[in-house]
Amino acid sequence: MIPADRVIARARRDVIPPRKDSDKMNALAEQFLDRTRKAADAYTETRGVMMGGSFAKGTWLAREVDLDIFVKIDTSVTDERFEEVGLAVGRRAARGLPTGKKFAQHPYTEALAGDVKVNIVPCYDVREGEWRSAADRSPFHVKVVAGLPEEKKTEVRLLKRFMKSVRVYGAEIETQGFSGYVTEVLVIRFGSFKAALKWFSSLQFRPRGNPLSLPDPVDGGRDLGVAISAEKLGRMVLASREFLRRPSPAFFRAMREKTRGGKRPEVYAIAFSHERLSEDTLWGELRRTARHIVSHVESKGFAVARWMAASNDSDRSAILMIPEFTSLPEMEQRKGPTVDRRDDVRAFIESNSRESRLVWVDDDARVRALRPRAYVELEALLVDLVRGKGGETGASRELGAGLRRDGTVLHGASLIREAEASPWLGAGIREITEDAIGTRKP
Repeated sequence: MIPADRVIARARRDVIPPRKDSDKMNALAEQFLDRTRKAADAYTETRGVMMGGSFAKGTWLAREVDLDIFVKIDTSVTDERFEEVGLAVGRRAARGLPTGKKFAQHPYTEALAGDVKVNIVPCYDVREGEWRSAADRSPFHVKVVAGLPEEKKTEVRLLKRFMKSVRVYGAEIETQGFSGYVTEVLVIRFGSFKAALKWFSSLQFRPRGNPLSLPDPVDGGRDLGVAISAEKLGRMVLASREFLRRPSPAFFRAMREKTRGGKRPEVYAIAFSHERLSEDTLWGELRRTARHIVSHVESKGFAVARWMAASNDSDRSAILMIPEFTSLPEMEQRKGPTVDRRDDVRAFIESNSRESRLVWVDDDARVRALRPRAYVELEALLVDLVRGKGGETGASRELGAGLRRDGTVLHGASLIREAEASPWLGAGIREITEDAIGTRKP
């Protein structure tokens, strides 16, 4: 087994962008800063532009970097005008390139310059601590990180590469993982990539509150750990332990979770189309809908081992679940109150008397009833849910309309065919059926 320090030393050389990539990105950054300055000069409300993100901080990874340009806007403008000016500057700066409007707290412009994504983001020209939008802290984050010694920036790059490899990196609502800024703050706090992994490997979960509490250095009242899901945090803990136990260069490459041999667990999917939504809106609604549907399915007796949502991030989505079983006995038992609760007992008997095959009192003086199940096959329940007959789905107006219009229940051969035609669905199926790194022996 290769010692951890030797593996890290090799990876350290690999995560530093080569000179040709640095030259290319420097030239592109200057070009877009100039275009954005000229676009901003057309509006009296602007107060300058600056490069932000990992490129400005010097913590970027080759072939995996976006350019983030911030347009500072005077604090006197309204939120509505703030959005108008920000988008107008973005459109002018990105003229002639493929563009799109993205949403965070406020919309911003995303352009594609070759294979590099350029984000032109408005922020208020505020003093530190007087935040008005989520982007206002970003220029101050640059000041904190850009001043780090180069060796510390390399440690950040190591941590980013590791998190990308074990698939816990990304602050998007779809991912709910670790942002680039979080990796930088972790290195500031613990000093090195290896020290951060050691901390994760021994992390203790508190009975209440967020397991990962990480104050923002420029805003002590903001906890960076709140946005990270317990699932991504748990996966990072396991991956950190596994690397420290069995160091390998594979942790700095595109790793996949391990798939167990033999037959994969059966996956059921409800796939449907819907109107185009921003990613933040879409994923919030998707998770709520999926959680509600799974809860409803379990209330009918079908235990669900694991579930998740998948989407093309635009107009097509699916809710995936792995059931513990797909068929149930024809009869189900209903447990009622103890006989001393006169009114409750009478209500229970009356509500069950018509359909029940048997009503009795058990050894705990509790009334029970045996009655036919509404659904004995999972597929029949899911089909009725899609048709609006099996109960409330909890879907938003947009997703509910899509479910009713063309929602389809898929499993087995039909799911495989659809996954082959829709890469985003195939990716979701792989994720839901794979072990997390560090959960099984090699």
